[in-house]
Amino acid sequence: MKKLSFLIYMVWQIGTITAFSQKQNTSNQLGGTPLSLKSCIDFALKNHLNNAIANNEILAANEKAKEALSGYLPQVSTNITFDDNLKRQVSVIPAGAFSPNEIRIQFGNQYNTNATAQLDQVIFDKSMLLGLKAAEPNTQLAILKKEQTQDNLIYNTANAYFQVLVYLEQEKITLENEKKYRELLDILKLRLEKGVIKKTDFDRTKSTLNNILSQKSIIQANKGVALNRLKNVMGMSLNEYISILDSINYETLTQIERDNALDVKDILDYKIQSNNILLQELDVKRKQAAFLPAVSMYGRYGVMSFGNDFGKSLSNWIDFSSIGFKVNVPIFSGYRKNSQLKQSEISLLNAKTSLKISTDNMQLAFENSATLIQKAQSDLKINKENLDFAKEVFESSSLEYQKGVSMLSDVLNADYTYKEAQSNYMNSLINFLSTRLEYEKSKGNLKNYINQF
Repeated sequence: MKKLSFLIYMVWQIGTITAFSQKQNTSNQLGGTPLSLKSCIDFALKNHLNNAIANNEILAANEKAKEALSGYLPQVSTNITFDDNLKRQVSVIPAGAFSPNEIRIQFGNQYNTNATAQLDQVIFDKSMLLGLKAAEPNTQLAILKKEQTQDNLIYNTANAYFQVLVYLEQEKITLENEKKYRELLDILKLRLEKGVIKKTDFDRTKSTLNNILSQKSIIQANKGVALNRLKNVMGMSLNEYISILDSINYETLTQIERDNALDVKDILDYKIQSNNILLQELDVKRKQAAFLPAVSMYGRYGVMSFGNDFGKSLSNWIDFSSIGFKVNVPIFSGYRKNSQLKQSEISLLNAKTSLKISTDNMQLAFENSATLIQKAQSDLKINKENLDFAKEVFESSSLEYQKGVSMLSDVLNADYTYKEAQSNYMNSLINFLSTRLEYEKSKGNLKNYINQF
């Protein structure tokens, strides 16, 4: 019993250590190493459920192509019937032909058994041929929609990632401000103890530090919310811990090669709508082909057995066979086919009109985003210069105050200007990053843009 207890204890310990090790490995893979934008996007493209749905749509399109092909392949069916004529029909021979009285006769047998197998082969059906032709663009449409899904995942992930970056940048600035004010507060405390300054100066600085600490708490909470949003758009469980690279070369982001013209054929939405128009054109042709004759052939083979005894009806088999051609010529369908054709033609007209509207909207989005990116780029550059200048003024004022050659009010005024410059810079950075995403998306160049990171 002691050996058995010891063995169970060892197995339990090994299992616990293994489970802990696996958990640690998972944690290291997701959160141990800070994730880059590229790794976040790769995770989203691999694990998000929307991507799985898009893959399933491609599989469904492939199956639909097989379904269209099956109409032109041989169709084989079998039919087995067993009849028990409980009361057979009576035929009457009128009186005078064979007898002065009418004669009643029952034809057939009590039991009839039939088994037939039939093969049907379409020879010509233009409507079915056009259905085969539509299989390829239908599959291509599913592939384009998958690309569109991936573009949306890339856009959402990049947008969420940039938002986290901004909060990290804000956190760095806040921590820097906290450090400087703590240093300033230590100096003021010594001066207060020596009676050089008033207590109000110390209290004002202490209040400013408290505001910085409160601001830091808000930023950290917002950072946590942004990280959760990033995990959500990546398709990652919210229970996972992740961190991202807190450094990025913003100078490279401001270097933009602006295009003078837009080629709408590069945009996925244009490709999808064009593909839909092609499918709608084929549908119109299919509706037109419904007025044409359809030719097919068939071959049938069967066996039958009959008798008034149940046993004989399953033993005396007689076979039969036949082959033939069928021509189905539509003549009048109560205007049903005409109505279907008109509906399809109207849908085609609407699809072309929608494409024209979308093309204009794409051009508008490109022009607007090109204008906005120029302004965002200019604002970011100006606010970055103002931030650097305000930082120098604040540091200079702080140094002069420490030397006793300036007033505390000068430091606080410089600090207010510095914080305002920080806020303006962060707002312009957020605006620039989101505008840059919109600009690249409007060109259909989102994937190439993301590959730079």
